[in-house]
Amino acid sequence: MDDKQYKEIEIDKIVIPEDRARATFTQDQYNELQASIKEHGFTVPILVRPLPDGRYELIDGEHRIQVVKEMGWTKIPAIVTTTDEKRAYVLNFLANTARGTQNPMDISRAINKALAAGATMEEVAAATGHTKEWVEFYKLLSELPEHYQQALRDGRLNVTIVKEAFRLPTWEETDKMLMTALNLGWSGSIVKHAVDMRLAEIERAKARSEELEKPEPLPEFNPEQLAQYDNCMFCKRTVPKDTTYMEIICQDCRYLLKYILQYIPDPKEAMQFVYNALLEKKEREEYERLREKFEKKPELPPNAGDFNRPPGTSSFM
Repeated sequence: MDDKQYKEIEIDKIVIPEDRARATFTQDQYNELQASIKEHGFTVPILVRPLPDGRYELIDGEHRIQVVKEMGWTKIPAIVTTTDEKRAYVLNFLANTARGTQNPMDISRAINKALAAGATMEEVAAATGHTKEWVEFYKLLSELPEHYQQALRDGRLNVTIVKEAFRLPTWEETDKMLMTALNLGWSGSIVKHAVDMRLAEIERAKARSEELEKPEPLPEFNPEQLAQYDNCMFCKRTVPKDTTYMEIICQDCRYLLKYILQYIPDPKEAMQFVYNALLEKKEREEYERLREKFEKKPELPPNAGDFNRPPGTSSFM
C-alpha cells in the first residue's frame, strides 16, 4: 500500500514529466480556477511522488501550479505518495481522464508509458473506469502516422472518426478513409456512413462469390463516392442519398412493398407493373360502366308494344 502524507513543498523542486496525460484547459477555465483559489484558498492539493535527488515528480496538478506561480506563490500544498513509476503513470492517467477533456494523443502516450512501466491492460482499464478495448484503442493511436497524430492533437480529426475508420478490413482502406476525412473535414457521422457502405459492398461481393463459386473482385474503394450513396431498405439497391427518404410507414404498406419487391426486385419495373395494373383496372371499370349503360333496356309505357290495336282503342277492350 502506498504511503501518503500532506505537506507544502517548494514549487521549484517539482519536476513535471513530459509524458503525462493533460486535460485541455481553456482561458476561461484558467480564470475560474484562479478566482476560486483567491476566494476559497487551495482546496485540492497536487499529487507528487518523491525522487532520489530530493525533488518531487508531479503526478497530477499542473494547471494549479501554473495558476499559483502566476499569483506569486513559492510553495504549494501537496499529497506526497511513495508510489512506483508504474502506479504514478496510472494515477496521472486516472486523474486526467476523469476530467474528460484530454488531448487523445496525450492519453495514448500515458497509456503506453504505464504499460511500459509494467502496468497491465486490466490495471489501466480498472484505473480509468474503461474497458480493455478502450485502452487498446488509445494505445494504438500512437502507432498512427505522425500526420494523423498531429491532426488528433489539433482537433482536425477526432477519436470517433478514427474508431470508424479502424472498422475497415485493411490498413490501406483505413488510411484512405482517414485522409479523405481529413481533407474534406468530415464529421464522425459521415465517416460512419461511408464505412457502413463499404462493409455492405464487401458483403455483397462475398455473396456473389459464393453464388458464382469463384472469387469476385472487390469494387475499388472510393470513400467520397460512398458517402454520397445509401442502401434502400426495401429493394437493397445503392442509390444517391438525395433520392432517399425516411418517412413513417404502416405495417400493411410495408408488407405490401415487400411482397411486390419479392416478385419484381427492380423498383422501376415494379412501379410500371403496378401502374399498368391500375390503368387496366380503371379501363375495365369504365368499360363495365358503359356496357351496363347501353345494354340495359329502357322501360316502356304499358301500351308501347301493342302494334295491332286499332287507333283510339284500349288494350283492355
